[in-house]
Amino acid sequence: MRYLINWQYYNPNQGPILFYTGNEGNIYAFYDSAGFMTTTLAKRLGAVVVFAEHRFYGKSWPMGTPEESFKKGNVNVLTVPQVLRDYVNLINNIKNDRDHPELFDRATIVGGGSYGGMLSAWMRMYFPNQV
Repeated sequence: MRYLINWQYYNPNQGPILFYTGNEGNIYAFYDSAGFMTTTLAKRLGAVVVFAEHRFYGKSWPMGTPEESFKKGNVNVLTVPQVLRDYVNLINNIKNDRDHPELFDRATIVGGGSYGGMLSAWMRMYFPNQV
């Protein structure tokens, strides 16, 4: 899974994790159009910003390549529960980063638009201990 991390406005004394639940497209397209999250909120909150790319989109292919990922039987991993688990795993990896141990106890605030917004809501519903 491809993801982007922006530390530009991060305040290690208090900053939360702003986590964008990527949706149906290349992660750079969403990152480039999300200035409210990447600049306005990040600056105001002193947050580290994380953008996660949705499996089967952009360059995030569960079986390595588009050809392998779309083979019969492999598309069965293109489900919302699988995507939510991807995001939980990424959040856990970030919170356990040896270079930033302070992130372990920091709040993770999820956001997204359209389908990504629904993924954020489902993250909050199904993983309230994570976000």
